[in-house]
Amino acid sequence: MATSVIVMELLGRGVHANPHRGCNVLEYASVLAGERWSSRPRSVHPALADVADMVNDQMTDDNRQLLAPLAPWLLGTGTADLRAWPAIAGACIRAALAWASEPDQPRLKTDLDTARNWLAEANRLPDGRRQPPWAGRRERRWARHSISTALLTLAASADQDDADAMLCQVLLDCVNECRRLAGESAVDPRLPLADCPQRLAVERHMMWPLGCDWMEVGYRPVRTIPPGSTDAAQAQPGGEKTESTAVSRLRGSLALPLSRARCNGHTS
Repeated sequence: MATSVIVMELLGRGVHANPHRGCNVLEYASVLAGERWSSRPRSVHPALADVADMVNDQMTDDNRQLLAPLAPWLLGTGTADLRAWPAIAGACIRAALAWASEPDQPRLKTDLDTARNWLAEANRLPDGRRQPPWAGRRERRWARHSISTALLTLAASADQDDADAMLCQVLLDCVNECRRLAGESAVDPRLPLADCPQRLAVERHMMWPLGCDWMEVGYRPVRTIPPGSTDAAQAQPGGEKTESTAVSRLRGSLALPLSRARCNGHTS
C-alpha cells in the first residue's frame, strides 16, 4: 500500500483543520513534537503560545516564514514555573514600550511595573516554583491581556517590514526568557528569509494522548518521500529543492531542540 505523505505548507494565518490546509507556527511545533494536531501544543508554555499565536497572525504573508526556524525552540517550555508568566509578559511590554507613541507609554509603563512586581513576588516563593492549577488565575488573565495589547501596539508602531522584524524578535526574546528560567543559554535560530523552509513533508501516526484511553491521529515529519506517495509529485516543484532534501536539512537543524524538548524536565 502506498504511504500517504502530506506536503504541508509553512506558514499561514489563523488555525488549520489539518496539514492539507497548511499550518501556523504552533501547529508546526505540534508536528515537530509528535503531538496531536493542535494550535496549543502541550509542550509549549501557554503564555509563550499566546505570543506565538499573536505574532504569527500579525506578520505579513511575505515575512511569516521567518518564524519557521523558531518553531522547534518553542518546544520544551511547558514549565509550571510561575515566573514564566510575568517574564514573558514583561518581554512583550518592553518591546512595545521601546517603539510606542506617547499616548500608549503610560499604560505600558504601568503594565511593566505590574509584571516586574509579579516576577519579584514569584522569585520570593519559598520552595519554588510549583503552584496549584488554580493559583494566579486572575494574574494569568492579566498577562494574556497585556501580551495581546503590547503586541498589537508593537505591530502598529512601525511600517510593516519593521513591525514584522520586531515581532519576530519579541517571540525570540520570549523563548529566551523561558530558557533563562530553565537555566539554559540563549539561542538565536533566525535565518534569512530565502533560507527559511516553505513546506514540510509529514505523515499520519496514531498516538495515545496523555491521560486518555483512546487513540488520536497525530502528524510527524518524514525524512524521505516514498515513491508511491499520493503527494510525492507536489514535493518536487520545478526549479526548487526536492522536499526530501529540504526535510533532511530541516531535521538536521532541529536535532538539538527536539532532543531537549523530549528530555527537558520542565516539559509538562
